[in-house]
Amino acid sequence: MASNRVTIQDLADKLGLSKFSVSRALSGKPGVGESTRNRVLRAAHSMGYHVNQDVPYTAGHILFIRQEIDPVSSELWLNIMHGAEQEGERLGFAIVPRQARYLSEVGQMETSVVGLILAVPRPSEWTALAARTGLPVVCASYVSPMERIDQVVGADWESGYGVAQMLLKLGHREMAFVHGSATPMGRAERFRGFRDGAQTIEGTSVDDIVFDEEKGFRSAFFSYLRSGKAPTALFCAHDGIAIAVTSELLRLGIRVPDDISVVGFNNFASASHFSPRLTTVRTPQVEMGAAMVRCIADRLANPEARERPPVRLALVSDIIERESTGPAGGKEWLKKPLTVMRETAQE
Repeated sequence: MASNRVTIQDLADKLGLSKFSVSRALSGKPGVGESTRNRVLRAAHSMGYHVNQDVPYTAGHILFIRQEIDPVSSELWLNIMHGAEQEGERLGFAIVPRQARYLSEVGQMETSVVGLILAVPRPSEWTALAARTGLPVVCASYVSPMERIDQVVGADWESGYGVAQMLLKLGHREMAFVHGSATPMGRAERFRGFRDGAQTIEGTSVDDIVFDEEKGFRSAFFSYLRSGKAPTALFCAHDGIAIAVTSELLRLGIRVPDDISVVGFNNFASASHFSPRLTTVRTPQVEMGAAMVRCIADRLANPEARERPPVRLALVSDIIERESTGPAGGKEWLKKPLTVMRETAQE
């Protein structure tokens, strides 16, 4: 029954149990409590020990806590949940979605729940409630500094740095980061990495363009141009912004990428369906969901793991180069938006 690499003694040593107890738990024989049996079976699954499929096994439920979110971000959270479901199935956990308000409404957590995944855009609003359950909790976005909760995110600083390096090789020296009025930690890290990566070549400038996503990009872009700036490349906080920015540039008669290159983030389905197809950062969303389930499984399998320091895990992304980026061009395109600005001012 055992694999060549993992033995019953390995499981016993990891769990602090006797070899006899582990053997009885794995075989489904009486004499072992249900909680101990499930702990042994969770450890066996996580360590790759082959378990007799006839043995009843209820690893428990992991709640996937989410909020009502905008349509652009929904693809991100769905991909993360898909990864959690795949890994949960492999390890014997059922992933159960719940709205975030469930944490404040529930009096006592069901005994079948063994862990929580916080898939919410503003985790600080919910981490205290989640931690109060006493269950392993892992967050799919940035928690507050020093917070005693595991975190799995994309390597945002590295992503920004990589985008800057790609654009530098294409000859771009005047660039800007485009984002909405609110700046979550992930976006701030991308901007920091973008700026750091650009500064590896002297004389390169990186600014940020902040705009209200509901009002559109045009007025913010005009204000930026009035300050005397004329970027040849724009890195957008996510693909939805990149599509809105590219659409506005094209309406102004600015060619993408001949005049201005545009880079998105997340590699949503729309990135490859838009024209020009977006160069973007592909984040490991499915893998993030799987990693969060493994974090919970590890904390459950070993009593000592509950006391370990919180994990800050960042998964590295990669850049998908498509038609929205190209070599840096000249500034002839400036005439078009300046003309529109003058005409608008005269109206």
